Amino acid sequence: MSQGQPNANLPITNSSKVVSIFPGDYGACDEGSFFTANLAATASTAVATTTQALGKTNPTLSITNTSTVGGANSYNIYLRYVKLLMTAVTTGATTAQHVGTLDSLNPKLSTLGTLLNTPTNTNSNSPTLSKAVLYGGVNIASADSANARTIHTGTITNSIPIVLDTWTFAYGEPATTYNLIGTMSLVKAIVVPVPPVIIAPGWTYTLGTWGASWAASAPTYSIDVGWIERPQGQ
Repeated sequence: MSQGQPNANLPITNSSKVVSIFPGDYGACDEGSFFTANLAATASTAVATTTQALGKTNPTLSITNTSTVGGANSYNIYLRYVKLLMTAVTTGATTAQHVGTLDSLNPKLSTLGTLLNTPTNTNSNSPTLSKAVLYGGVNIASADSANARTIHTGTITNSIPIVLDTWTFAYGEPATTYNLIGTMSLVKAIVVPVPPVIIAPGWTYTLGTWGASWAASAPTYSIDVGWIERPQGQ
């Protein structure tokens, strides 16, 4: 269980790490390990993110694991989804790309954007608090350290983004049940599959968006994030 205590039976080979009658995310929620956070519409970048490098140094979202490194209070953050609802579009955009980075540099952000709301434990019967700190909007990140890892890149859409487009990044196993894509002139709900991402104690994950034709005007997003926090290996 992750409610303040690691599993003492973890080293025992015939022990069970997790026993739950619920599959997947409900098992994590049942023990008080599933959290969400959100942010109302805010500017996504300080400058035109026309290249992947600019997408990395001006990320739309930053998530830092403030958990203690080592010991009983060392928790990993397991990302489940990030949802970006576009409330204003950048001019001149024809495509949208994404880039995700993990880095042990602390602090990773040289300029802080807007703090997302205090993470909510989705189990109303659990008092467990989150160890994640999330910033969206006008973030400026330091250059990658030697430990940095670019863990996902790719295309979100090859059509012009419009207001109310929704981009959902699904980490690892599917976090949504459908992928509805309209035509270029209609609102689109796009699910983007990305690898499983684990943010270790002291590490920061950044998610950047960019496009080769994006002009200087910054798009704005409403941001919603869901994740699990558990002791490593449990």
